[in-house]
Formats: sequence, C-alpha cells, structure tokens
Amino acid sequence: MNFKDLQQLDSSFNICFGQETSVEVSSISHSYEPSDDSFIFIKNKKFLNEIGRLSKKKTYSNSGVVFEKKFFDSLKDETSQLEKQFDWFGTVEDVNRAMCAFSKPFYDQKYGSLNYFVDGRQMGTAQVDPSAQIAQNVFIGENCKIGKDVHIYPGSVILPNVEIGEGTIIFPNITIYPFVTVGMNCRIHAGTSIGTDGFGYNFIAGEHVKIWHLAGVEISDDVEIGASSKIDGGAFIPTRIGKGTKIDNLVQISHNVQVGAHNIFAGKSGIAGSVETEEYCIFAASAGSAPGARIGRGSQIAPLAIISENAVIAPGSVLGGHPARPLKDWLKSQAKLRQLIKKN
Repeated sequence: MNFKDLQQLDSSFNICFGQETSVEVSSISHSYEPSDDSFIFIKNKKFLNEIGRLSKKKTYSNSGVVFEKKFFDSLKDETSQLEKQFDWFGTVEDVNRAMCAFSKPFYDQKYGSLNYFVDGRQMGTAQVDPSAQIAQNVFIGENCKIGKDVHIYPGSVILPNVEIGEGTIIFPNITIYPFVTVGMNCRIHAGTSIGTDGFGYNFIAGEHVKIWHLAGVEISDDVEIGASSKIDGGAFIPTRIGKGTKIDNLVQISHNVQVGAHNIFAGKSGIAGSVETEEYCIFAASAGSAPGARIGRGSQIAPLAIISENAVIAPGSVLGGHPARPLKDWLKSQAKLRQLIKKN
C-alpha cells in the first residue's frame, strides 16, 4: 500500500519526514520488533522508547512510523535516531482509529485469498512427509508443511499456511488457524485452538472497533498444550511460546504474548495481551496477568493471583493475591484480615 492508499483509509494521515513516494509497504509490524516493508504505530513515550527492543536489526528498509500527531508535536530532538532507522514518519490524529482502519486491508491482503474449503493435498500444494500418519476426517489446508513422523488424529483442522515440525502429535478435534508454526516433538491435546483471532478492539465513537490481527503464532520445540486451551494469534507481532513450555487444560494465552522457554501454566490460568514472561516462570491454577506485564525469570504466581497491568516483576519473585504481591506479604494480610473478622 502507498501513501494515497493509506490516506484514503484515514484522511488525517500526513508525512512529516521523508517523501510521500517513500511510502510503499506490505504489512504492519510492532514497535518492539519492526520489520522491513512495513510500518509501526507510536502513540506515546512507552512505545517510542522501546522501538526495536525485541529485534535483532538496527535499521529497517522501506519502513516507516505512524505517530499520533499530538504526541509527535510534543517531541523535540527525539527522532534523530529514528531518521537513521526508518525511511519516513507520518502522523494521524488518532492512532487507535488508524490502527483499526489500516489493519483491515492488510488482513484482507494476507487472508482474503486463502482457500479454506479444498484440502491442500487435493490441490497439490500441501507438503506432507510420507512418514506422517494422518487419520481420516482430517483437513489440511493449502501450502501446509507436515514434517516427519507427525501424527494427526481424527477431526483436526489444519488451515492454510501452517507448518508442523517433526515428531509432533496433534490429538483429535484440534483447530490450527493460518500462519501458525509448530515446532518439533510437541504434543497438542484434544479440543485446543491455536491462532484464533486476538481479542483486540479500540473503543471509538461509542463502538468497539476491531483491530485486525495479522501475525499468527510461533510455537517452539518440545511444547505440550493441554486439552481445550486457546492461543490467540498476534496483531502485528506473533504470539510466541518458548521451547519446552508446558500448558495445562483450559488455559488462555492472548494475542502478542511472548512466553519464554520452560514455563508452566496450570489449568485455567490466563494471560492477557502483550504479556512477556522470561524462562522458567510458573503460573499456578487460575492465576493470571493483566495486559502488558513483564515477568522475570523463575517467577512463581500462586493460585488465583493476578498480576496488574504493565507490572514489571523481578526475577525469582513469588507472588500471591490480587493485585499480586510478594506471597509472604499477602499471607500476612490474609491473617490480619481473619483476626479483624474474629474481633467483629
């Protein structure tokens, strides 16, 4: 899409650095992990300060930044480094509105031409290793890649552009949405859905307006996912599950979540959007996190505890309660509460 295409979607879109002719992009990416041939949204200082935090690259070709105009106007000399990294900057009056408007045509471009109705094996586009064992009543979409010794049990639906690594077992009645990659030697249990549309909306003019999710899910090797769990696809960055992570039944992992290696999620735990966990974190039964939290290596979250939005949890923390706080402090507060109840 070029400058005129984007301006038709949001008439407030204007270029403030670079040339209009420089705007020629194929997707939207995330400020934490920009990519070539795309643009990112920057609404406030938080996202400005963390541009490229998860990226291995320092510069991004054929790429740009869309700022909220009020925030961009407040900046002084804080964009000089960005001018070396990106080809252009643009502004819009309302990033939330632009995010909804701009994401829809990119979603249509990526997903609109997919064939959901004819098995990729019939079309000749699915690559299935001869050693894979696939039951009857399994749908495998176009351009899927099924590795060596993969087992797919009855009733599963593997939608287009999915990759499943060697030795992975897909138990019955699993749905894997497009643009999901599953690593080697994973086990995914019955009724689970992976890559479902992220639950992302912006409240505009009295309505909840959809943010269209483009980025899918990446599951590393040796991951096990219990029955009836859900992992949502990312909006502009993939939802990622780290190597060796074990997920129990009835667990919700939301869009954009970045799960480190060897995490544990017990039954009914729930992780809201854009949470990041480092290695060896443990969420006990029905524990959870509000959006945007960052949880340090080896942290343990007690049953029913809820981490607050955008909280930063130090490595090795042991937390309980709501809002989650050091477990010893929470236990003391519970004991004090019981004493007060007895007195009354």
